[in-house]
Amino acid sequence: MADVSSLSAHETREDLSGVFAPLNSAQHAPGYVYGSAEMLKLEKEKIFMKDWLCVGRVEELEKAGDYLTLRILGEPVLVTKDENGNYNGLMNVCRHRGVEVAHGNGNVKEFMCPYHGWVYDLKGKLVGAPYMKEAKGFDPSRCRLRALKTEVWAGNIYVTLNDQPRPFADFIADFRADVGFLKPEECRLADKLEVEINCNWKLLIENLMDIYHVSVLHVRTFGKYVTPKTYDAHLRKNGGVIAYYKAAPLTPDGKSLFGKLPWLEDRPDTFGCQGHLAPNMNVLARSDLVKFYVVWPLAPDRCRLIAYSLLPKEFFDHPGFQEKVQVYRQHMKDFLAEDETMILSLQNVMSSQRFDPGPMSSLEISIHHVLSNHLMRVFANGPR
Repeated sequence: MADVSSLSAHETREDLSGVFAPLNSAQHAPGYVYGSAEMLKLEKEKIFMKDWLCVGRVEELEKAGDYLTLRILGEPVLVTKDENGNYNGLMNVCRHRGVEVAHGNGNVKEFMCPYHGWVYDLKGKLVGAPYMKEAKGFDPSRCRLRALKTEVWAGNIYVTLNDQPRPFADFIADFRADVGFLKPEECRLADKLEVEINCNWKLLIENLMDIYHVSVLHVRTFGKYVTPKTYDAHLRKNGGVIAYYKAAPLTPDGKSLFGKLPWLEDRPDTFGCQGHLAPNMNVLARSDLVKFYVVWPLAPDRCRLIAYSLLPKEFFDHPGFQEKVQVYRQHMKDFLAEDETMILSLQNVMSSQRFDPGPMSSLEISIHHVLSNHLMRVFANGPR
């Protein structure tokens, strides 16, 4: 396996030349792209410390005082809803010694550091610091939790660790244009599934947009209702993708338990849609629901998938709503279990010295576009 840290920029470009070739002559990426600790460090520096990232849904923070926490490649993040109804992204790092002031999720009026008792309000302002009056030059106004730029679109909350990110409107523009007709802002969070998988995060991202494997690996679940030949992908700047194809509702028998989304009445029952918003967000839609998948890297060979299942507000009043949602949830777990067997096998071979990346299929157009754009950003001096 090649070690990224030992490759010069020229050697790296040569090593990845097959990825950057036109699709009809392209190759998959070498193993270090999915197995190297140095690669993940570069991705953190060049991608995750720069981009806008989806950290949750507004339904998870409905009341003033609601909060959630997460770590983005070791960076502790806190998201709150304050008394004015605003969402605040904050570094979850006490300005005294650096202890995280919150854990998990919940509802509070303020946050108290469990180490020395410094207290912060929902906006991150320091409102209490015991035994600090004697400290020369101590200014509470300069000791607030570090604020992160925060935006909300279609019910999704985004933050960035970048002090000077590209404008959010530019970041979301193509995705908004492509996905807006699904009206996720008119939906509510019906189910949230979190799983951890022992694979590189990009393998999972690629698997989520891989139409090629669906009718083979998933022939016992949803694959029998998907028509790969209808896959119509549209490539966007910065590695974005939107694709349409024939599919069926994500239930064991391919029949909806709710009926169509009201705004998709003009679409056939076989409507299927998949899209990607770099770096780590996918959308999957059928005629009756919308799903957002967010994939977080945890280590070179481990990641977390969070699947947000959205349904229109009026569906929540249907008889047996929760039981129906559980049918969709179990079906998703079933096909994710099928995926996991193959992804773990892929991860195992990434460390093999004999791994020789194979050619891409025309059905892997989305993977080719997303991966080549990602690698161009990671290796800034690479092909453009």
